[in-house]
Amino acid sequence: MRPALIYGATLCVLLASTGAYAEPAYSHINLIAASAGLGEGQPLLLGIRIEPRPGWKTYWRAAGESGLPPVFTFLATENTGIPEIRWPAPRRLLVQGQESYGYEGPVIFPFYVQPLNASLQVRLEVRVEYAVCMDICVPEQAEMKITLLPGPSRATTEKGALQAALSRIPAQEGAESFARIQDAFLELNGAQFNLHVAASSSHGFGRPDMFADGPANLIFGRPQILYGENNHQAAFSLPVIQLDPGQSVPGQTVTLTLVDGEFAVEKQVKLAERARTE
Repeated sequence: MRPALIYGATLCVLLASTGAYAEPAYSHINLIAASAGLGEGQPLLLGIRIEPRPGWKTYWRAAGESGLPPVFTFLATENTGIPEIRWPAPRRLLVQGQESYGYEGPVIFPFYVQPLNASLQVRLEVRVEYAVCMDICVPEQAEMKITLLPGPSRATTEKGALQAALSRIPAQEGAESFARIQDAFLELNGAQFNLHVAASSSHGFGRPDMFADGPANLIFGRPQILYGENNHQAAFSLPVIQLDPGQSVPGQTVTLTLVDGEFAVEKQVKLAERARTE
């Protein structure tokens, strides 16, 4: 059961070079840039900041049992391509007894744009549809525009906040990752699948968590965690909830996100079933 929805405000603002503050009914949202000029045509760091009311929450790209993930739609782009939104690592949230994944307090979704010609302005127009929740969930919507002009690259007051937001984006697992997702497989337990994930950390795990997101018909529950080798190894077991029992779970592709404190790493895997060996 999802929390009840009521309808919030629709907001349209026109932004200058660094963004303007906008106020839907239950949150603030604005489009911000790290630089007020295009400089020599290097990639430009921007972001969309959502700030719910105190005590309210908003959601990750997979919302979990309740809530709605934000939807970012670029309505127009000028002198650049369509940006790719980056998603900060989520936390587990509890709304009316249901578990969801998202953010408490302000969150910035950063992204880069690449000017095609540094002598011409860059303009973006974006629609954001999202939900903020406490005892109820309220859908909000905003349409925002930003224009970045040719000229010297001058840092704005938002540069530090955007760089901090980038540090919260899960890294793609690589050879230099001190925490790694080593293995993932499905095990059928009665009528329900469990997703088992093995991970290691050269620094030792503190309070790790594992999130999985993929097809809309699958929800992955809170993992049970077993530790080994003085907390340098962790085995996660996540229950798999099928919203459409007729659709096969093996063969689906999911993204695993391993979070431990301020560190997060991602890895995409294709789910395969096998018997678990103890």
